[in-house]
Amino acid sequence: LGANEATEIEFYQNVKIGNTKIKKGRYTLYSIPLAEKWTMIINKETDTWGAFKYDQTKDVARIEVPVQKQLEILEAFAMTFEKTSTGANLLMAWDDFKVALPISF
Repeated sequence: LGANEATEIEFYQNVKIGNTKIKKGRYTLYSIPLAEKWTMIINKETDTWGAFKYDQTKDVARIEVPVQKQLEILEAFAMTFEKTSTGANLLMAWDDFKVALPISF
């Protein structure tokens, strides 16, 4: 999800992503981006450089999210949170597309 050190996320309480319950703590975020969907990966290995030492056995969750087209063109990759009635969406966008990872708490 970014250059250099792998992108991390920290949850300060237990959450649910997709159908998977995830305990509070710090995790690494990986993605497998395809044209129509992304596979988002939550992995318990942290402090890693890129995906060079990615270990699938340490995955906590894999969630597929659809790619959405947007009118606004973004020059640089951006990540932000959007509040929802059940928690938040982690929005990731670049160029004319975005994906939303729903997080419930």
